[in-house]
Amino acid sequence: WSIQMIIRENYVITGPLYQEALQYAERSKAFTSNRHDFHAGGLENKKKKMFEGKLGEKAVKLFLLENKIQFVEDHTSYDTRDEYDFLLVNKTERLKVDVKTRTEAYHKRTLEMVEQAKTHPKDIFISVRLFRETNTVKLVGWYTFHDMIQKNQIENQGYLDNYVMYDKDLRSMFDLESLILNRFRKE
Repeated sequence: WSIQMIIRENYVITGPLYQEALQYAERSKAFTSNRHDFHAGGLENKKKKMFEGKLGEKAVKLFLLENKIQFVEDHTSYDTRDEYDFLLVNKTERLKVDVKTRTEAYHKRTLEMVEQAKTHPKDIFISVRLFRETNTVKLVGWYTFHDMIQKNQIENQGYLDNYVMYDKDLRSMFDLESLILNRFRKE
């Protein structure tokens, strides 16, 4: 017996959620650590990347809300490193969720910096695809920290070592409910 999980084909980010993402990017662009300044184009591009990442997070927020999942959204200020994008909380567990947003059709991998995985591990990664033209987000799939460590695929695209999960390695969004989310549903 399980409640049917709601997964939209696409999440269109508009209204207040769009504004939240935009405001975050506007406020944060001046602060983003220069260690992360590897995106071509400096500040404007940095702002764009942060905005795109936030749009991806807002789709996951909608998904969690529609499925009545208890969560805490990250509200750390933009000048500190966040510990999670969402924290799933019940009486006995706290799971850190990291949303990974991609923007190009040719993106077939989800990356997590090895150093970040060691120092600030997350429990669950949700991979999403943003279609910039329409502010539409598709939920691609998810994996656990354990999945990533077990696969142990490390690649270096000339910047830093990253754990890599190819799309074929991702779990289906439909399994997220039975394996994880059912434990965090609001009573």
